Amino acid sequence: MTLPAPTLDMNSDRAPWAAFVGDDMTRQALLSVAREHGWSEDSVLLGDAAEALRHLAGQATPKLLVLDLAGSADPLDELLGLADHCDPGTRVIALGTVNDVNLYRQLMDVGVEDYLLKPVNGDALRDAVEHALIEPEPDVSEPEDDDKARLITVIGARGGVGATTVAVNTAWILAHEKDKRVALVDLDLYFGTTALALDLEPGRGFREALENPARIDSLFIERAMVRESDNLFVLDTEETMGQAIHPDPTAIDQLLEKMRDSFDMVVVDLPRESLSNTSALTESGEVILVADLTIAGIRDTLRIHEYLVQSAPQARLTVVANRVGLMGRGEMTRGEFEKGAEVPVDISIPFDIAGVLEAANQGKAVPEVANRGKPVTALRDLSTRILHDETVDGDSRPAWKRLLGLKGGL
Repeated sequence: MTLPAPTLDMNSDRAPWAAFVGDDMTRQALLSVAREHGWSEDSVLLGDAAEALRHLAGQATPKLLVLDLAGSADPLDELLGLADHCDPGTRVIALGTVNDVNLYRQLMDVGVEDYLLKPVNGDALRDAVEHALIEPEPDVSEPEDDDKARLITVIGARGGVGATTVAVNTAWILAHEKDKRVALVDLDLYFGTTALALDLEPGRGFREALENPARIDSLFIERAMVRESDNLFVLDTEETMGQAIHPDPTAIDQLLEKMRDSFDMVVVDLPRESLSNTSALTESGEVILVADLTIAGIRDTLRIHEYLVQSAPQARLTVVANRVGLMGRGEMTRGEFEKGAEVPVDISIPFDIAGVLEAANQGKAVPEVANRGKPVTALRDLSTRILHDETVDGDSRPAWKRLLGLKGGL
């Protein structure tokens, strides 16, 4: 993760730097650096992160900020609090007394240029400042889409078929069993349950990101998301009923684009009511359509499939039949569903009320409480399909041949 837009414009009218330190010895070392660069010595102040926030509030932040975190009970939290008020382009060098490799890695992850232990060596301080002032070479190469995270959109053909359950557990398997860094995004802003399913409190800032996309950057996303584990992060919200949300038309595009730079996989739980109102589909590499084996399921699968052919032609469609066996003997067969919906069922997830209820009651993913159950096996097949672009679940023919087979072809 990086601080907002890490670029240095040396021709702007922003101050070149400011430093807030807690002792005179460090201040003297920084004054020496200031003199070498011809910077004002008035920019080297005694104070901590709170003093820096008070001093910088309401004005343009400098291009380089040196911040003394010594004595802070939570250095990372103080730094992130200050970062919310930094202008795009501000780079940060942190100083401190905590000699902890985990803290160092956390600071690097959020975009700090360097972390120096106190007492600060003058040469090390000088080198850190020089390094922070180096302008990166502009990237003139064509962007490589392969470097971006795969975007997977999960849609329920109709309400109550378990699309959120599929999205949550697929994301969990990709993160925990496939060792992928995964973002799980719930676009049901009023009734989303992805965070609830994992016993997490929804994060803050999702609505602000949608209404003010200029705020969206890697650090903002990091603060808005809730960490389930080292690999799984959830973006969810529970907005107050009756309070209208006015998202910027470009917000979803910008949000997902930034996420794809920071994760290996982005799984979006997309309510079908939002199909025509979001651009989440236009960049999806995979659309997972979750249906039940019913007449209504056939009708809605047909309609959504026709829509996807027009709106997301680049995406591979994976049809998931969920809760198979729920209706007992009178339930429609898989073959009958495929013939009526004119699409093959790629994954069948058996109904297992005990495992799902136990997971819901514990606020855990289904694989955590029913690791060897048949539904979990099917969900793992789905995850494998996503990762390796291969057909599973008992039919090795490519999907296009399976579809032709349903229509009397080869």
